[in-house]
Amino acid sequence: MVRYLHITLAVVAWIFVAMIVIQVFLIGLGLFGDPTFRETHRDFGFTWIGLAALALVVVAILARPGRRLLGMVLGLFVLYIVQTSLPSFRDSYPAIAALHPVLAMGIFILSLHVARMATALAREPVAATS
Repeated sequence: MVRYLHITLAVVAWIFVAMIVIQVFLIGLGLFGDPTFRETHRDFGFTWIGLAALALVVVAILARPGRRLLGMVLGLFVLYIVQTSLPSFRDSYPAIAALHPVLAMGIFILSLHVARMATALAREPVAATS
């Protein structure tokens, strides 16, 4: 069962990475194509990336991947929450809101690291219990 949870963690982590790439593509469409994609970018982030972040936390807790990887997953979740709040500072503190794309790069890098670590964990042989 532990092996399947580790594999599931790796799969969910890579799905999260893919969703970040999709999110960046959506804002690109909104900036360089149809402006209505800005709303699509916002909705996708709040809904689907939020669900993926939550799923990643739940699977990581169930998979018990170790303190370091679990801490990184929880850190990703906290960064996601901060990320979604940054655009609300657009009018009052634009310099704070401008951290939104910078934090997106950090989330992407951290999510890649989590996915690679989860993949390595999934490839490790699981010790037999007696």
